[in-house]
This record gives sequence, C-alpha cells and structure tokens, in this order.
Amino acid sequence: MQLTEQEVAFESRVAVNGNVRLQYTAAGSGPPIVFLHGFPDHGMGWRRQLEALCGRYRVIAPDLRGFGQSDAPQGYGNYVLTNLVNDVLAVLAAEKLTQAAIVGHDWGGIIAWWLAIRAPQVVRHLVLLSTPHPRNHLNAIADPSNAEMIAYIRSFQVPGAAQMLNIDELATWVADPRDRQALTESLRRSSPEAMLGYYRANIPLGKVPSLGQLPLVKAPTLVLFGTDDPYVPVSAFDGTFREVDNVTTLVALPGAGHFIHHQAAKFVTEQIEAWVERPLSGFRHLA
Repeated sequence: MQLTEQEVAFESRVAVNGNVRLQYTAAGSGPPIVFLHGFPDHGMGWRRQLEALCGRYRVIAPDLRGFGQSDAPQGYGNYVLTNLVNDVLAVLAAEKLTQAAIVGHDWGGIIAWWLAIRAPQVVRHLVLLSTPHPRNHLNAIADPSNAEMIAYIRSFQVPGAAQMLNIDELATWVADPRDRQALTESLRRSSPEAMLGYYRANIPLGKVPSLGQLPLVKAPTLVLFGTDDPYVPVSAFDGTFREVDNVTTLVALPGAGHFIHHQAAKFVTEQIEAWVERPLSGFRHLA
C-alpha cells in the first residue's frame, strides 16, 4: 500500500567516502532505488518520486558532494567523476546494498552512466533523465552548432563564476513554492565553488577529447528526455543503444524541458516504477 505524503517518514543518514561525508535521505523498504540529482538541485528534489515509491521500495536520495548537507571539499580535483562514482558506492555500502536500480538527472545522470560503465555489478536497472551517454554529451558540447545552447557551461568555467551565482535565480525553475523554498535553503548550504567544480573538473575548455573505447553498459537502460530541453540537444540521444549491451528504451516527452522529474512528475515516476519492475530474466543480460 502506498503511503500518503503525511505518512512518509524520511530518514536522514550519512555515508562516508574517505574524508567526505555524504548526507542522504532514505525511506521505505523493498527493492532499492538510488536517485542522483543534478545542478542546481538536491536530494529532496526527487520528493514526488520518493513519496510515490517509498511504499514499495527502499528509496535513497543523496545530496551530491558540494550540495546541501553533504561535505564540499576544496579543489576542483575533488569533483572528478571517479570521486563522484565512489560517493555512490559509499552510499550503497552504508545501506549494505550490493546492487540497486540507479536513477540520475543532469550531473546525477552523468554519474549514473559512469557508475554503470565502471561498476556494472552494482547497477540492476538504469534510468537516465535528460542525460545523454557521456560520449554523446561531450560530442554535443564540441559541436559548434550547439554553441548557444551550451554557452552556460563555458560561463560556469571562467574565473569568478562562483561568486556570480544568484541562489534565488537558480531555484526559479521549481514551480511548487514548497519545493522551491526547500531548494533555495539547500543551495544556500551548498558550496558555489564545488557546484561549478563539476564543470571545471570534467568538461575541458579546449578541444573535447575522444573517450575512446568504453565498456558497454550491461544494465537494462531507460532514457527519458524533453523535446524542448534548452540545455541538451535532442540529437545527443541518437545512437544511445550503441553504448548499451541490453534492452534500451528512449522516451521523448513532447514539449517538456530539462527538469522533467518536476514538469512531468507523475509520468516520470510511473516510467521509473515500470522499468525497475521488469524482471531481469526478460532482458538479454542476467544479473
């Protein structure tokens, strides 16, 4: 039976990766689903999904390092993808999990892709929101025809960019007043240098390098994206199936933008649940 919003008892827990403490929200019991947020967001940005699914699943949503209540180590090198992937592994270890469904949006989606590439054994099902495969993402950034769309990435990398961030403006994409206030408070606890460190540490300012041969993702993979995303070109999702050695489904949401877990929350939640409920025996890859 699904819990009502009033009955949801969210737990606040801590995972540790080296000297970095990661705060995460958890609720419910059952098959685990880990939700990874992007920029500018926080773990409770998944509130609608957490509330809807915690009656049947163990739902887990960390504040990524640098965001909200998690630690924000100084120096861009702390935000390379290896560290971000290890943070997710630390959360799984704190929950005593060897495997989980992983859902990621924006930077959380990039981390989810790399987790599935580098630690395939821990990813049971993979769901990406508004996030192309890392190879396609870098190719889109390198494409001159996308220069206007991805201009914000370059602006985040110039010296002094962190001091120019306006927290109130960063939260305006959230329509619900309660959720917008929660995000604003979380972003005020966040480190601007750390948040932009994701871009500085992982996206080169010069020529975008080729990623070369990468292991194929072994988990059954669902990709959801909005056709009107102002930050990610629709073409970046072309050929996603070539990066996955399993069943791969792409779902385009007509008219939706970048933050589809808010803009189409009910639909997104239903798609996530349907995907993680599909038995692995029905897929090519068996966990």
